[in-house]
Amino acid sequence: TNPNKFLVPFVCLRFRDTHGQTAADGARDAALLDPDESSRWQRFLAADDRRDYAAAHALLRRMLSDAVPGTVPEAWRFNHAAAGKPHLASGLGGARPLQFSVSHTRGLVGCAVSDGALVGVDAECHARHDDIDLLIERVCSPDEQRQMRALAPPERAMRFLDVWTLKEAYVKALGVGVDAPLDQISFDLITPSAIAAQLPASAHGGWWFALFPSARGRIAMAVAIDAGVMPIVDAALVGVDGALVPVSPARTSAGRESR
Repeated sequence: TNPNKFLVPFVCLRFRDTHGQTAADGARDAALLDPDESSRWQRFLAADDRRDYAAAHALLRRMLSDAVPGTVPEAWRFNHAAAGKPHLASGLGGARPLQFSVSHTRGLVGCAVSDGALVGVDAECHARHDDIDLLIERVCSPDEQRQMRALAPPERAMRFLDVWTLKEAYVKALGVGVDAPLDQISFDLITPSAIAAQLPASAHGGWWFALFPSARGRIAMAVAIDAGVMPIVDAALVGVDGALVPVSPARTSAGRESR
């Protein structure tokens, strides 16, 4: 028996392309929402945004029930921290409460569930940013800006998407929201298939990062780890018929991020 087996984070990641979803699919997703989620869902003006909100939160509920088979998807209840990060209501999720993160953008949703480690996920679609140079100046570190300025505009837009999703996944894992100093979180993606991070001096512990490809955009994930321990990750795309297609990350970090 490995005495350290519980120190190895296990993370399940699922994401869906919602463009092919039917009205019946949307109705089944919406039926799983609790009253608070239903209220939020109804406040979205665009039908696509309502579809994606319901799809993301229904996916989370199904994933939590896969992790705890004795609890049906409709039974999960959530509380929110001061900064808005949701967590399971007291008594749900077992002795080591599950950690989770959910993300949705137009046409793409993603969820991650871990067995106790802090986790953050962000989904972003390909989009044309007319103001990408301004965004780079506002949210990127000096090193990131230098790397992006050296790229042609199409590659620069893709690199910005990668960096942005990684930053968002990290701050969502921490639960600090819009107050995070994004320009003090720096990612180096020069080496193929690798992610190197420079995190703020206030960061605690180690972090593992990954980028997953999607036909619609990018999925980024951040997982808190102990030194020298790499997470076990089960990642898959959920097909229209519910079938799972395993997905490997396009980039990962070594899990020894400097501060």
